[in-house]
Amino acid sequence: MPQLKKILAVVIMVFIPISSFSHDNEKHSLKGMSKADKLDQCVEPTEKMQKHHFEYLYHQRENTVEKGIRTKNHSLANCIDCHVSHDEEGNAIPINDEGQFCQTCHVKTAVNIDCFSCHASIPRDSLSRTKSQVHSRNTHIESTAKNLVEYYNETNYER
Repeated sequence: MPQLKKILAVVIMVFIPISSFSHDNEKHSLKGMSKADKLDQCVEPTEKMQKHHFEYLYHQRENTVEKGIRTKNHSLANCIDCHVSHDEEGNAIPINDEGQFCQTCHVKTAVNIDCFSCHASIPRDSLSRTKSQVHSRNTHIESTAKNLVEYYNETNYER
C-alpha cells in the first residue's frame, strides 16, 4: 500500500504541473488604487499572466542582463509602475508590503519574492518624488537652523 501512494504521488507530480494550481483561475481579490485596477487585462491575457508572469520576468531578465536588449513589455519596472497602489496622499505603497499586489498572491501560493532584494518596490517617479520631498524637508530644516543661529548671534545670546 505505501508503494501505491508513492506511485500515485509521482504520477500526480508528473502529469499535473505546479503552475496549473497558480490562482486556479480566481480573479485577483485585491483591488486598490493602481493603474492596473482600471484595466481589463495586463500586457498579456490575465489568465496567462497569473500562471506565467515569472517566466516572462525571467525571459526579460535574460534579454536585458545577458543580451543588453531592453524592452518595456515584460519589464519588472513597468509591472511595478502599473500594479503599485497609492495611499490617500498619493504616495506609492511598496508593491511587496503586506496586503499589496505581489505579496498577497505570493503568500497565498507560498512562493518567495526575491525581486525586491535588488529592485525598487515603488515606481521610478515615486522614488524621485520621495527624494525631492526629503531634499525639500532638509532644506527647510537647514534654513530654520540658520535663522536660529543668526537670531542668537544678533541678540548676543549667552548661557
